Amino acid sequence: MPTSAQISIERVARTVGSGATQKSCPSAPAEAGALLIGVVGSDGIVQPIPTRLEIDADFIAQAGKTGAPEARFRFAGRCVEGKCRQWTGNSCGVIEKVLAGMTDQAIDPAAGLPRCAIRGSCRWYAQRGGDACRACVYVVTDQRADHLAV
Repeated sequence: MPTSAQISIERVARTVGSGATQKSCPSAPAEAGALLIGVVGSDGIVQPIPTRLEIDADFIAQAGKTGAPEARFRFAGRCVEGKCRQWTGNSCGVIEKVLAGMTDQAIDPAAGLPRCAIRGSCRWYAQRGGDACRACVYVVTDQRADHLAV
């Protein structure tokens, strides 16, 4: 009989997808079934967590009591490609903007690859490799409507 931990791991694997074509968005909104992959530190840098944790409506409700969860946590979900406003036609525009901004502002990327619970399925990693990983810790997703570009 499988343990509850095994069942949770299987459910997370189904959420993220195990196929080579299914990619994960490392900057997804907080919604039931998303994976908590990092916590924003007081310095504004995301501290990745070593294990992906699937969130539920209760987590979102609790986290939302003090503001947008995406301002304090990083979540991963399924990359929806062309259904996302950040999709450029063949890639995710977020990581491209982040990398360009870091270059423009002379921000040094993280020294090494940070630990990551989704690297194997990550859209950004598939797109830009280690450069994306080293920049990822600087991305804080804030899904509040007044901060989103139209």
